[in-house]
Amino acid sequence: MKSTREKFIKGALSAFGFLSLPGGLFSAPAGWKPEKKPNLVFGILSDTHLQTGWDGKTPHGGYPLTYVTNAMKLFRKRGIDAFIHLGDMAHRGKNAEAEYHRDIFDTFFPRGKRSSDGRKVEKLLVVGNHELYGDAVGGPGAWAPNIWKDPDERKKHVLCGDLPKYWERIWGEKYEACWHKEVNGYHFFGRHWTTDEAILAEFIRGKAETLRLKGTKPFFILSHARHHFAFFKALKDFPNAVAFFGHWHMSNADWKTIFFDKYGFAFFPSIQVGACRMDGANVLDAKERVTKGDVFMEEVEKKSAWSETEKPSRQAMIVNVYDDMVVFERHEVGKGGKLGPDWVMPVMGNGEERSHPFSTEELKKVIGEPQFGRNAKVEVKQEKTVGVLRIGIPLADGNPDSRVYAYDVVVIGKDPKKRLFKSVYFEGVNLGIGNEPNGGVTTVDIPQNKLPEGRVLTIAIRPISSLGTKGKAIAVTYSLVTKTTKSKTSR
Repeated sequence: MKSTREKFIKGALSAFGFLSLPGGLFSAPAGWKPEKKPNLVFGILSDTHLQTGWDGKTPHGGYPLTYVTNAMKLFRKRGIDAFIHLGDMAHRGKNAEAEYHRDIFDTFFPRGKRSSDGRKVEKLLVVGNHELYGDAVGGPGAWAPNIWKDPDERKKHVLCGDLPKYWERIWGEKYEACWHKEVNGYHFFGRHWTTDEAILAEFIRGKAETLRLKGTKPFFILSHARHHFAFFKALKDFPNAVAFFGHWHMSNADWKTIFFDKYGFAFFPSIQVGACRMDGANVLDAKERVTKGDVFMEEVEKKSAWSETEKPSRQAMIVNVYDDMVVFERHEVGKGGKLGPDWVMPVMGNGEERSHPFSTEELKKVIGEPQFGRNAKVEVKQEKTVGVLRIGIPLADGNPDSRVYAYDVVVIGKDPKKRLFKSVYFEGVNLGIGNEPNGGVTTVDIPQNKLPEGRVLTIAIRPISSLGTKGKAIAVTYSLVTKTTKSKTSR
């Protein structure tokens, strides 16, 4: 991997003038900052899902304003030029739920301006499906029809009662099926949930010549739902575009939230922004395999895609745009901190032959492998009261450029052919660096009746990234008789 990476940098990157970029092209090491000031900085939230209590006014006790507030505080500190929300701000489609966001925005940007220099902070907003739930009843909770039984009265309190009217009243923004705004010389296009993506594609193409969209200068496309093949193909002449969407609630700890060639589009990248919900909804794709084509292949335990308590994610993104690159920062806004190294993308122009830096293969070249530190030790003990063998996996923080995403665990008894395999997510995967629970230790419990036969077990742990790159394994032997462990040489 190292030789491949060095060859790639010395060859392809020298032509683009990025040899001076530390830590590789696409993944910036901790603490790295470009020398130049960015031309544009914008903060992004998605899927915040705030909601009212039964009075239809005050925030629901289970849906605190904490995380949106933390994000907006961060955005103010970073001096953003624009605030983006990718939809699903109003969990049950009430006006008050959108107003919470506006009030928090106004607290940190009074009159829509930065207090540092008085410059306007542009609002770039799209409507998600939840904004349209004002007449929906999803159960016994504080849904609008349960609060305002009379339809005429309810229309006064829900966005879908008169979306153009209420959207403009709340945000001061005209509600349009598609919209365009320019911020610091960069172009943004957006569509709302009910607008067909083909309409947006035609809208962009119609403005392409006037706005001089072709070239190397990036422009940005916003929506709640992701776009599909026909949309990307319609805009294939614009490899300098970058799309953002929400809706899926996948965590940005996962590098696969950069979508470029996964669906065979490969025209320009589309980035899913993680949820900033009070519980994070859920974060990780419970159906994915964390490794493929390796002896440690094992499907991740089936967990509900809405398992909020396991790995909560409360995330926000900050994007910095320079002359020659775009830098994406992945933030956690519960306890704070970054989810890992920044994503760094050099600008792409029309007609370039090189591979796109956000293609899967190019990302794999530079993500590197998570590694255990030299003194990392696996802890093993029997918990007879609950009938499990408990394995404590130390934090694989030996490579700061590649944060661990998951671990593959293999347990071998007296018959090497009868191995037990298990894949688990890193316990702090959705928390900021330095805020990992239990010192970063990930605990794995294996029922005693599932263990391979034998008095002495060999337990090997391999750290992996979200793209499947794998570091060296560490291993121990554990005696079920003496209850002692002994380290083995890593491989």
